[in-house]
Amino acid sequence: MKTITRHLRLIKMFFSFRMSNQMIYRASFWTAFFVDVSLFLIHLAVFQTLFFNVDSINGWSKYQMVFFVGTFTLIDGLEMWLYFFGVTSIPMKIREGKLDIYLTKPVNTLFWLTFENTDIGSAFICIPGIIMIVTASINLGIRITLWKILGYILLLILMLVLLYSLMLIIRSLSFFFIKTGALDELEGELISISFRVPGVVFRGITKLILYVLLPYALIATIPTQFFTDVLSGDMWLLVLGVVTAFVLLSRWIWRMGLKRYGSASS
Repeated sequence: MKTITRHLRLIKMFFSFRMSNQMIYRASFWTAFFVDVSLFLIHLAVFQTLFFNVDSINGWSKYQMVFFVGTFTLIDGLEMWLYFFGVTSIPMKIREGKLDIYLTKPVNTLFWLTFENTDIGSAFICIPGIIMIVTASINLGIRITLWKILGYILLLILMLVLLYSLMLIIRSLSFFFIKTGALDELEGELISISFRVPGVVFRGITKLILYVLLPYALIATIPTQFFTDVLSGDMWLLVLGVVTAFVLLSRWIWRMGLKRYGSASS
């Protein structure tokens, strides 16, 4: 409990420090917010246009797709707020030897790197996501139960952990390779596809790749499928297995990378 309390205090400190810095440059803070909202409106407009011409996408109705977009928006806002900028800064710190200062502090290195660059402005994008989720639930006539809410929250947490692990794996490869820009581009394309096209449309080898090997298609699809339809026991096992595997893999690659790291003084 002492360790948990200590880390929670550190997160609070990181948030406060980051918020103070962002408020110094308010124009940049609100510009980022308006960019995020604009992207959200574009995504919504694309799906609205699609449903002018079709009644469903592989069995998913319009409001299931609205729920899907809302879930994507919520996950995107949370990961941008909590750890996106911290994790994406890791390769630069590795290449420039700036990791030294983190390794010498009495704090878990990965924990510090993850939460030092939180972005409170991105949290606001969660608001339209929640509005879409509530609107879709009402129009779908979903009976809200405690199990539905708790299960959805649990899946959101699991998907945030999975996305974090996938991001960390790619950034940890900077310990082994000078340039990983191509992998960053691949990640961007996979996220773009999987956060705009629900995983239920994939079949065969494509589904195997995007559900297991590069499981980006799980991230927004699974919570939506659970809340608006039915998530089988097999899918729960798949989700738990994939998340566990990628958490362990990301930690293993990170530890192996630290062993290879050459500091700025070496």
